[in-house]
Amino acid sequence: MPKPKIQWKPDAFYNLRRATGVVRDVEARGRRVKAAAGEGFEMTSRQGARNPQGRWRVTIFPRTIKAARRNAKDNTLVKALNAGRSR
Repeated sequence: MPKPKIQWKPDAFYNLRRATGVVRDVEARGRRVKAAAGEGFEMTSRQGARNPQGRWRVTIFPRTIKAARRNAKDNTLVKALNAGRSR
């Protein structure tokens, strides 16, 4: 039985990682985590460096001093991660 030949397209994975559906899903998960964390947290969304992956990333971080203290004391963001699971 002949082995199938695979031709890898260098930009295919990069383009897949920034496809509209992928970005929408990642950002929706980020919004759910941000909402579960409560007030004082901010979210950013961007594609990482193409080195070589270029994965899309969402970052949630404390925007205020009060949120930063709450996060340091209670691990707010760690506890909110479960809200980001797929539904």
